[in-house]
Amino acid sequence: EVRDRLVAAYLQRTPSCVRAVNLLAGRGARIYNDHIALRSFVDAKGNSGLGFLGEVFEAFGYDAEDRITIPGLPVNARWFEPPEATNWPKVFISELRADELPAGAAAIVHRHVGGHYARGDAREAIQAGDAGALVAMLETPPWAVTAAEEEEVRAVGAFHPELAGAAEYAAWTLTHGHRWNHLTVLLNGAEVPGVATLADLNALLAGEGFEFNSAGGADGLTQGSAAVRLEQSSTIADVVDHTFACGTSRRVPCSFLELIHRHDGFRGFLGQNAKGIFSSTHSPGPSARPDSAAA
Repeated sequence: EVRDRLVAAYLQRTPSCVRAVNLLAGRGARIYNDHIALRSFVDAKGNSGLGFLGEVFEAFGYDAEDRITIPGLPVNARWFEPPEATNWPKVFISELRADELPAGAAAIVHRHVGGHYARGDAREAIQAGDAGALVAMLETPPWAVTAAEEEEVRAVGAFHPELAGAAEYAAWTLTHGHRWNHLTVLLNGAEVPGVATLADLNALLAGEGFEFNSAGGADGLTQGSAAVRLEQSSTIADVVDHTFACGTSRRVPCSFLELIHRHDGFRGFLGQNAKGIFSSTHSPGPSARPDSAAA
């Protein structure tokens, strides 16, 4: 029940994924979700959002696997393998070390996150079998920031280009909390007619008007390669209407679709690939996000 409700929430805010899945299914493809991803923070006292969220999935039988280093980003990550007897997706959880942001931005994150990760909400909901509480915890942001705070955090990248990716990650997570930022269509076994490679799948969807994240490798779209046993690509995040705590409404990047091709039985993830995928939720800039006064 928890998974079904989270899938429904993700699909509702990610119409591009619905369109892609319907398009592929209409061509006879077998659709399998390889993994989902969630974001979080390390709080001011060192409490781990990754650990907090990981506890939820471990309670459902997931096994914690390799820790992943994301090059050039102050981000910790780890992936979790689902129980063998299920068709559940893998889970990729990351956390931003907010204390590595400039002091002003770090203070905003720490103020809103507070002691959330030290609380026992997840454990209590699991023990009580409270599906509604678990869904709310993962889907509803546990904090509410103002538009000015979001802008201040995101603006870090303008003054510290080396922290632009971290600032985008922080701003997105302050806005959206722990909700799924993507699910992932697995090419292996999909049996899409005329599609043998990830490049083929990218071209098929691009030809249907899907906009891709251009932070990829040699072809501009694909993260990784067959040589490293993992190829990934992703669309640009759909935008949603979001009302900040101050009452300002704005269209902001939310969730996206990833495509993945695994080679030679590779089960895990690569930090360099993940870094590129993260940029699917980067803001296109203020001109694309007009403010409107709330009623």
